[in-house]
Amino acid sequence: MKVSILIRTKNEEAAIAKTLNIISSQTLQPYDIIVVDSGSTDKTVEIVRQWQNINLIQIKSEDFTYGKSLNIGFEAAKGDVVISLSAHAFPKDTDWLEMLVKPFNDPNVAATYGKQLPHLDAWPPVRRDYLSYYGESIRVQNDAKDPANFCFSNSNSAVRRSIWETQPFHETLSYAEDQEWAANVLRLGYKIIYEPQATVYHSHNESFSKVYLRSYNEHRAYKQLYGGDKHMISSAIAWYYLVKEDIKFILKSKSDLKWLVLSPVYRLFYILGKLKAFYSI
Repeated sequence: MKVSILIRTKNEEAAIAKTLNIISSQTLQPYDIIVVDSGSTDKTVEIVRQWQNINLIQIKSEDFTYGKSLNIGFEAAKGDVVISLSAHAFPKDTDWLEMLVKPFNDPNVAATYGKQLPHLDAWPPVRRDYLSYYGESIRVQNDAKDPANFCFSNSNSAVRRSIWETQPFHETLSYAEDQEWAANVLRLGYKIIYEPQATVYHSHNESFSKVYLRSYNEHRAYKQLYGGDKHMISSAIAWYYLVKEDIKFILKSKSDLKWLVLSPVYRLFYILGKLKAFYSI
């Protein structure tokens, strides 16, 4: 089985060399590596060009969507299985790639995705989100009627290329192209495997304004996919429980106590972005 690795980049000079070095130390080596860069203005492209046998594809930043950049990379990939890896997602172990592709021995497996651990410098609410979202047990996702089975992340995933050929990624969604794709392939009768041993370090410390924008784009996509509405009261309740769990985590993990003040603000910007996606406030 040939394996391709697809990395999407924009201004990743601080991370891309480390990621490529970790890939080069894997027990299973990829057949080819594709980097799709969407208008980097730093030294990302220069660094990638220093590596031999990498297929560098450059697109304009205004042409970027998550789905479009993925489809461009998949089209160029030569492997039977294509790995999608964020440029700043660092594989934890040397058998990361091997564990991610192992389930493809089952022909009914359309895709796999692995565990994501927060970086060591992750802020407490970010760290709690990642630690609570990804479990320790393998999950087989095959119920197309259960939205919980649509969990999937192209920050650390593997997709059978032949299935992608009949079901490419949505190119106009602002976010959640991975979950939309997962729902579609489950409806086709395939299954998706969560493999916790295929672990990467991946997280973002974002400014409050970026948290707001990310939440807005994320929930705008969810509204397009699933419809529904979000009300002020339910959003206020969601904010309360997020902050409550954050405080418990901050105290238990002995994190910087300033986050007892910052976490409520961080979560407020997230909730405001969600509300904005569903209606103007």
